[in-house]
Amino acid sequence: MKKKGIIGLLAVIIMVSVGVSFVVPTMTKNQGSEFAMAVDNLNPFVKVQTVYGRTTRAISHSTGQMGEDVYTYRMLTSDAQGKQRWLTFTADHRLKQGHYLKIETKGQNVNSWEAVETHQVPADIQKVLA
Repeated sequence: MKKKGIIGLLAVIIMVSVGVSFVVPTMTKNQGSEFAMAVDNLNPFVKVQTVYGRTTRAISHSTGQMGEDVYTYRMLTSDAQGKQRWLTFTADHRLKQGHYLKIETKGQNVNSWEAVETHQVPADIQKVLA
């Protein structure tokens, strides 16, 4: 009897864990909070992917702990399949408006970004972000 109870409990824990792993990313989508970024970064079912965005004005500007400038950006991004989402990230300098960024991301967590020339952005994505 104890063995069946333990197996049942483990089955429930596994089902809940898998369910949470698939449901939570839909809850964190388009959320720029530290919590959403941390959850997506830890979730093994959220894959690293490349998305592209077009720079806009910074939504805020502040000074970091070491006296450096910190600019916060929120921009619409698109992946190769045309799926769009909003990402929030920081930069240590003001970005030029209207330029494309190639962004490596794991859910809402931005791992890295770099400015790219227009010809480096797939044409389908350019149409979406225009």
